[in-house]
Amino acid sequence: MLVNILITIVFFLILMYASVNLLGLLVRGLFTNPELDKLEKETEHDFLKKEIAKSKKADKAINIIALVLIIAFSYALFHFWNIGVLAVALIIMAGRLPDLLWEIKHGRKVDPDLMKKNALYYITSFLPWVGLPLLYFSLY
Repeated sequence: MLVNILITIVFFLILMYASVNLLGLLVRGLFTNPELDKLEKETEHDFLKKEIAKSKKADKAINIIALVLIIAFSYALFHFWNIGVLAVALIIMAGRLPDLLWEIKHGRKVDPDLMKKNALYYITSFLPWVGLPLLYFSLY
């Protein structure tokens, strides 16, 4: 019993790490960098404009790669384990999404003191913890 709980906790941490990083890779590429947009409008140098265009193409390629990786990750979780483990990964991603959007909007790490404490804040803060018992029951 204790071994099962420890395995679940370790697997939950691994699942959280992978899910959050894959989601971050996808979401960060969906938003443009305002500093690059400003630089592109202000500069008269063709070299900088070409480099900014390359950067935008790379962002699109990374988005496609991230989407493919998320789909492959989801398929692997479902194929090798079950729908419960996939649900836990999706719950973790859903819980992290508002924080990630806040980081992108404000340009810094999440600070709970600065975030609005509304119902969405409390739901998304609690959501990943719902995944832990769900993961235990999905694995055993």
